[in-house]
Amino acid sequence: MKRLVWCIFSLIWMVGGCSHVMSEAGLAVVDRSIPYADIKKNPEVLSGKIVLVGGVIAGTRSSGDVMQLEVAQLELFENGVPDETSTSAGRFLAVSGDLLDPLFYHPGALVTIIGEIKGQKVQKLEGADYRYPLISAKEIRLFRPSDPSSGRAANPYQNQVGDEKFMLRPPGPIEVETSKP
Repeated sequence: MKRLVWCIFSLIWMVGGCSHVMSEAGLAVVDRSIPYADIKKNPEVLSGKIVLVGGVIAGTRSSGDVMQLEVAQLELFENGVPDETSTSAGRFLAVSGDLLDPLFYHPGALVTIIGEIKGQKVQKLEGADYRYPLISAKEIRLFRPSDPSSGRAANPYQNQVGDEKFMLRPPGPIEVETSKP
């Protein structure tokens, strides 16, 4: 009997551990054949495509009813969580008409975004003109960065469980409202 309970628990744990951080409805419309390098290179050509991107927030800007996140792109794990140990391939701008509280959406926070490519926008970065791919956010998921002193920063299974207690994983998703389609 104990063996049966253990097998059921293991099966549930394995299935739950493989879930994606973004909604199934959002993922259903994503074109996964477009790598970030192509978005960076030809945002105008890819305009209208729905993509899954993520990274670390480098800056925020609000103007009226639009919030703009400047994001340093990072690779995503299979579950959609940004890989803090990956190298950024550049920055992009994500714009949202939803109210994104700057207390949570601040530089250093990790985000995963499903959005529509809207071309590009040129802005100053360190005093020079920088060509940013522009993405209209449809769904945003926010994460806390790992604690580097824990020695678990490269754990690909982090941030999957919101209660921060299961298997003593590093910090999980920040419990704020996420925008969904």
